[in-house]
Amino acid sequence: MTLPQAFIDKYQHLLGADADAFFASLQEPAVAGFRVNPHKINFDLQQQFNRDYQPVPWNASGFYGKISGHDIAQISGGIYSQEPSAQGVAALADPQPGMRVLDLCAAPGGKTTQLAGLLADQGLLVANEIDRQRAKILSENVERFGYDNVVVVNHDPDSLAAILPQFFDLIVIDAPCSGEGMFRKDPDAISYWSPDYVLQCQERQRLILRAALKMLRPNGQVVYSTCTFAPEEDEENIDWLLQEYEALSVVTPTTTWPGVDEGRPEWGNDNPQLTGARRFWPQHLAGEGHFMVKLQANGLVTEAVPARPITQKKHAKNKRTVYKDKAQLTKEQQKLFQQFIDQTYQVAPDWTKKTFLVQKEQLFAVPNELVAIEGLKYVRRGLWLGEFRKNRFVPNHALIMASTATQLKTIIELSEEQYQQYVHGDVIRLDTNLAKGWYGVSYQQQIFSWGYLVERTLKNFYPKGLRF
Repeated sequence: MTLPQAFIDKYQHLLGADADAFFASLQEPAVAGFRVNPHKINFDLQQQFNRDYQPVPWNASGFYGKISGHDIAQISGGIYSQEPSAQGVAALADPQPGMRVLDLCAAPGGKTTQLAGLLADQGLLVANEIDRQRAKILSENVERFGYDNVVVVNHDPDSLAAILPQFFDLIVIDAPCSGEGMFRKDPDAISYWSPDYVLQCQERQRLILRAALKMLRPNGQVVYSTCTFAPEEDEENIDWLLQEYEALSVVTPTTTWPGVDEGRPEWGNDNPQLTGARRFWPQHLAGEGHFMVKLQANGLVTEAVPARPITQKKHAKNKRTVYKDKAQLTKEQQKLFQQFIDQTYQVAPDWTKKTFLVQKEQLFAVPNELVAIEGLKYVRRGLWLGEFRKNRFVPNHALIMASTATQLKTIIELSEEQYQQYVHGDVIRLDTNLAKGWYGVSYQQQIFSWGYLVERTLKNFYPKGLRF
């Protein structure tokens, strides 16, 4: 690749003797990686990955290598393709089960799905993306991973802060940046790089940080990351943040990751706390360029934005099962949904921390913490359970992606030929005595779709937009 002369001059000055190795590394191929989904990967597949791929040192669920987007592990949500260095952000964040977590700049979803796995279905994860189209891609990736405690919203940081002041225990900000660390992965990023663009990114990042801190609970934590080498967007921004908000301090990681460098205080006003930041340089490790740092609040770091009025909703008492709705279901809808659960599941999903909401006959399980909050622009309100049609309930694809083999009564396992037909959109003829009804469909013991069986014909409910 051809690098801008201003970029070369800058990093020759900053890196000195290490500059030649740095520039040489940018001419090497980008490094690919993926993560396994602890919610879905079975023991045998995990052992296969352990045997066939090298692990990523800073992420226990990460591996080096590339897997096809049409591989069943990818389709079923068992893995997520993600560049190795980027896997360090959620690992550094280290969310604890039960936390309220915000992924503020979340698309396309790599960090969101990794954070969800670390939360282990406990707590709440709000994934926000300002761009509506990118938010839809984010939502699709969240759906595939199958966690029911993740919602996707579409806001600019300031409007989200006005709705959710002092709401989150942990906020992850993978900030939009000049993209220097992605030059060899995305050469197009070189075309819009300039010294002025770096400064524009710095200013935008500071605005995002200011908005984010309004959403942080007292004594909460913030993880800030970029995929750029630029000190202006990295050390300078963190030094600025520490000067602006005295209640913040850098958390120095207790674990040392091989090949990962400390931050450079000399690039941030000689602030000694910057040694607690982490830099991923491609000449020092197998991965792309990244910067990340974790900050701890001592008390409240900023005044709360005045909250919008919240209307508290009264919920009906749940006497028989969690499926008698706490909010909106009619008696007929309750009956239809309960019948579907009884016929399909041997271990019913636990939605006791969710509220059922119906919108235009669509049924959602929404995290209780968000039910009474108005003004959020949802792309994914929670777990989309399905749709009420005349005298029946039709499950949504998101529900099967959130279901496990141990929950379902029966799973229809396809052969390789049947799998190829099914993902193409064909119906399948089966030699079976199974009763009419809904079944999870799997290939290589990995569930990826609903199917509806009628007289030995498996009707295809693999979404049309996903077929290939």
